Amino acid sequence: MKKNPIVFLATDHTSINGRIESMLKKNKWLDPLVVATVDLDAALEKSRPALIILTENFDICKRLKTSESSKDIPILILLFDADLEKEARHAQADRCWEYVPTELDGLYNLIIQLLPKGRKKILVADDEEIVQDVICRALDTEKYDIIKACNGVEAVEKILEYKPDLVLLDINMPEKNGIEVCQEIKQDPENSDIHIIFVSARTEENVIEKGFDVGADDYLTKPFRLEELVSKIDLVFSGMIWERKEKVLIVDDSSIVRSMLYNGISQQGFKVITACDGEEGLKEAIEEKPDIIISDVEMPKMNGYEFCKAVRGRDDLKEIPFLMLTSRDTRGARALGIRAGVNTYLSKPFQVDRIVVIIERFLSEKRKKFEQEREVMIASIAALAKALDERDRYTRYHSQNVSDYSVEIAKKLNLSNNEIEQIRLSGIVHDIGKIGICDAILLKPGPLTQEEFLVIQEHPVKGASILRPIPSLKPIIPFIQYHHERIDGRGYPSGLAGDNIPLGARIIGVADTYDALTTDRPYRKGKTPAEALEIMVKCKGSQFCEVCLPPMIEVLKEQGKI
Repeated sequence: MKKNPIVFLATDHTSINGRIESMLKKNKWLDPLVVATVDLDAALEKSRPALIILTENFDICKRLKTSESSKDIPILILLFDADLEKEARHAQADRCWEYVPTELDGLYNLIIQLLPKGRKKILVADDEEIVQDVICRALDTEKYDIIKACNGVEAVEKILEYKPDLVLLDINMPEKNGIEVCQEIKQDPENSDIHIIFVSARTEENVIEKGFDVGADDYLTKPFRLEELVSKIDLVFSGMIWERKEKVLIVDDSSIVRSMLYNGISQQGFKVITACDGEEGLKEAIEEKPDIIISDVEMPKMNGYEFCKAVRGRDDLKEIPFLMLTSRDTRGARALGIRAGVNTYLSKPFQVDRIVVIIERFLSEKRKKFEQEREVMIASIAALAKALDERDRYTRYHSQNVSDYSVEIAKKLNLSNNEIEQIRLSGIVHDIGKIGICDAILLKPGPLTQEEFLVIQEHPVKGASILRPIPSLKPIIPFIQYHHERIDGRGYPSGLAGDNIPLGARIIGVADTYDALTTDRPYRKGKTPAEALEIMVKCKGSQFCEVCLPPMIEVLKEQGKI
């Protein structure tokens, strides 16, 4: 059995330890261990953790960091007072975090960043060589060791030999099919923790259902987008495969039905909301904006048909897939459901697993539509950003340059493919707010006045405002809004400091400044790469992030610019 990374929780605060322990245990791939600070040395003699979490214990941190036996263990210090950040750095803490109980998602992401990044092993089992090659080319060989198998028997042999972290498994294979392989592996206690994702052309609901029944973590149907496959792999290795963002609203007046559906669907990682009638269901739908609704027909106050019509009558809810559960499986009942706007009609008694499969299908279709709309919108915004650059021949390639440099920095920091894609988009549109600034200021062939510079400083907020109405771009809004903040808090528009500045914004800030310094302007000639870096290095820790600047230097060295 593989051992999970151990995290020592040595905060000496019962409530904090409890919150973090609960958060980490929920993700199943980390082993949090509560240790009193007085017992740290004894605990370190028994086991070596992947991370130690302290709270403002600067003396202990410094002692551990100056000891040969523990200096390489990452230490995260939780602060109750942000002004103590300098003390944490002086104590040689790897990172510090201002502890806010309501912002544990950010803390979790920071913990993941601090854990050692080992190369994961992925077995690709498919009898079609061309499919193997396509998948292998899509995977980052710097992050993963790739193993191949051409049939089910070979797949089992290589799983037992190499103990991969993840298996990408076809179903229709010679000698032994994927279902049999998955079942055999999951029944073996020594290998049951190996993640398995089916990648198959089989789309029948009973086959997909069987795949999950034998223990698969996910199911991807061919043909598939490589981005979707890479995203699923990132989810597996971030420990978040069961921490989905999709919300399912269940509306039924039977507490037994609500309980059955709640337990079965929540076990698959969905956030489940319940209501006991249509009236309450509508209130929950308006407040929660679920991704899918499952409703009974016969309910007090507002029945299922009325509830569905009310949902379809609202612009903010009308696109939500609506599943109807009922014991009245007649032609007339189905016709009423169709007229009300029901997407699928299911009869009671039902199987929860089948409902989960249907939920997955609807959400997959919704994601595809979402991606298509998103791609069109992004293409339009990118064209707008390019048009903005074209207004000034000196900044013609600025946005693309910033995007390219930012992506390379993100790769050096081992960010996930999804995070790298967000960084790429952010770089392209980071200056989109300048579209609202007049040419007289934007294209002025000389230094700006104080008043003109204040106008220029509005562009990050303007850019965030332009992009905010697009739901799919929500994750990158902070990168756009805060890319001119400084580590010392003297940037704009909000004066954020240190780790309070989103990592994406810090990355773009480094790339943006470098490209600006090395670009010719009407009133000055651009610096050489070496000159630009010399200026930036002097500002490390004050203007620029100490984490993001070194990767930029590595990138420029690799590109032969310095």
